[in-house]
Amino acid sequence: MLKKLIFISVLSVASQAFAQKPNTLITGKLEGLPKEEWIYLMGFGDRQKDSVQQTEKGFKFELDIPEGQGDFYILQAGKMDRSGNMNGAFLFLEKGKLTIQSKTNQLKDAKFSGGKLAGYYNLFQKRPQVAGVKDLYDQLGDAQVKKDTARSADLRKRIDALNEEQQKLDQAFVLKHKNSAGIVYPMFFTLRDRDNLAEVDALLQQVSPQAKNNIPIKNIEHSIKTDKLTGIGRKALPFSQTDTSGKVVSLNDFKGKYVLIDFWASWCVPCRIENPHVVTAYQQYKNKNFTVLGISFDNPGQHNRWIEAIHADNLSWTQVSDLKGWKNEVGVLYDIKSIPSNLLLDPNGTIIAKNLRGDKLEEKLRELLGAPQMDQNTFVLSGKVENPEQYTAFHIRYEGADGKTVADSTRIFNGVFSYIGKVSSPVEVSAYFTKDKEGAPQSYEKYMRFYVEPGALSLTGNTDLPQELQIAGSKTQDENTLYNSLIKDEIEAIKPLNEHYSKKSREYGDLKKQGATEEVLNAKLDELEKLKDSMSPYQKKMRDKQFAYIKKNPNSHISASQLRFFVSSTDLIELEKIYNQMDDDIRNSASGKELAVEIANLKSGSPGCMATDFSGQDINGKLLKLSDYRGQYVLLDFWASWCVPCRKGNPHLLQLYSKYKKKGFEIIGVSDDDTNPAAWRKAVDQDKIGVWKHVLRGLKKSPDGRYDKSEDKSEAYGIHTLPSKILVGPDGIIIGRYASGAGSDEDLDAKLKEVFKF
Repeated sequence: MLKKLIFISVLSVASQAFAQKPNTLITGKLEGLPKEEWIYLMGFGDRQKDSVQQTEKGFKFELDIPEGQGDFYILQAGKMDRSGNMNGAFLFLEKGKLTIQSKTNQLKDAKFSGGKLAGYYNLFQKRPQVAGVKDLYDQLGDAQVKKDTARSADLRKRIDALNEEQQKLDQAFVLKHKNSAGIVYPMFFTLRDRDNLAEVDALLQQVSPQAKNNIPIKNIEHSIKTDKLTGIGRKALPFSQTDTSGKVVSLNDFKGKYVLIDFWASWCVPCRIENPHVVTAYQQYKNKNFTVLGISFDNPGQHNRWIEAIHADNLSWTQVSDLKGWKNEVGVLYDIKSIPSNLLLDPNGTIIAKNLRGDKLEEKLRELLGAPQMDQNTFVLSGKVENPEQYTAFHIRYEGADGKTVADSTRIFNGVFSYIGKVSSPVEVSAYFTKDKEGAPQSYEKYMRFYVEPGALSLTGNTDLPQELQIAGSKTQDENTLYNSLIKDEIEAIKPLNEHYSKKSREYGDLKKQGATEEVLNAKLDELEKLKDSMSPYQKKMRDKQFAYIKKNPNSHISASQLRFFVSSTDLIELEKIYNQMDDDIRNSASGKELAVEIANLKSGSPGCMATDFSGQDINGKLLKLSDYRGQYVLLDFWASWCVPCRKGNPHLLQLYSKYKKKGFEIIGVSDDDTNPAAWRKAVDQDKIGVWKHVLRGLKKSPDGRYDKSEDKSEAYGIHTLPSKILVGPDGIIIGRYASGAGSDEDLDAKLKEVFKF
């Protein structure tokens, strides 16, 4: 009996399958299409339906499409090319016949005939169309290639205007053909505006039932129905999903807050491009009763990829997902057909806005919640850059709010990134881009320097031109741009000399590696010095212009930051006068504190002050201590083996030493050669200056890349240029300073003649 039942069941299924004959026939021929080329018929939702190779008679597809199940299909000859272009056509198919004939191998040249299916297609193609859209798109493509952002923006506005005009024509088309399923073409391609479903609903109310009896229109009607349940002014539908750790999170958990429900996915490029905007909005308003709830459309098995994207994009709010891709249950509940997409809820759970993208989200939050309120000392840097070299990471280095050096990085996705940091005041940062497994660039031109401060900042431009990138949102950086513009003419004029100097410097380095003689090396150093001399007039003009700005605008973070570079060349009294005009906010900033230390060091190394004692191992390995030379006049000579002016001045120092040594005069050379003691020793021997005392500066580099200045002898005297000399009297009081911005060698000679009366 059981065998009979099984046999009857199989027979029944077989007879049903035999009864389901194809009711849709597509035939055609593409002249010149290679025999080996495949022709594909694909559905929008369930991908490939069938594929055939064309014979001498052409090609044929047979389908069974039930009543009311008509839908769009893609007919494609061959594969897509690398640019995403295809030899294909979008066709609405239901029960019927369609014949396609082309005298070329291109479907765009084909003629469609055979009945109502061809009638739908041809009617749509021949409908009234606004002229000039294609030409504007071509112009837009050209503008984007040329990176003409202003022209691109203008062309987009003109395209939008023409598209709106086309929508009006298509609405009229639908009403004229309201009894035909052919309306599915304009409804699907130009009129299904998810941001204006009420208007779409009003239009479809005027269309006959038979014209709407197909999958695309039914989907639009479903969206309209869902929008009426989840539209603006409606209560958000409740839901629950698990977060990244598996904990169940409910929408009800967020009641009492403004909540942005953000639909996205790690694989969604537009979503990842949008994320920096959401990060900025969240950081600005999370302290004003606002939060974000991320709903990910990531696919099964993509948990790790989802987590990686959350961390890479700095998405620090709650994230949930069922990892079902487009079948995400919350997405289905809210009829989300495209991402990124979002809903903004008020504290009562009412939907008050939809699809707030870019600046629109921040504008809406400002309207609702007023001015932003970020965490103390926090800055958010959102980057959107042209990235022809496909860099994968943005690196940044600066002094953090805790006074420690921060060296950090963040991932770049399709030219966008976001970085969150903390600074107590405006600080200058150094930044650069890299690719995976690539070290820091060796070229200065690959670095950028700019100022950040607490708040929301943005970075735009081309990664190939890092020094031309634009920073917005920092008033300090705006002032820095103005400050640098003062010397743009001199920068341009000195550029060829700088390039020539870099070239000669590389030549010197190569010669040194090759073991060139001292004579050859010294000749090359002389060339470098001559180039320095030729740059000197331009450098003086730049310094004069910038110092004039600082004097005119002392109460400025830029002035505090940049005045540090003028400390060694400016009179102490004038420095203190400028510093005293700065308010407490400037003085307590990182730059202000550093400037105060610089001035204090300069003061401690100026006439009238007690010379700071120091000790260290001398060139012979013996302990040397400055205070051991009390009772003598001591000249502290700050120099280096690589400093050409220093070396050129040594013969004169030898004369002075010989002249005054027996009268109680000593010289202690303090060399900036901690990284190359061998060069220091060699220079002392070559210049025959081993007759006086020598120690190294004492500047050490720690493993984290920072400098340890605890034993730095130069720092205590405010030394920033070489050569510099400090003359200390027998009582330990400084009686002379001879450096850039202070006394000259002639002044030193005169002072020694005065004290020794000889």
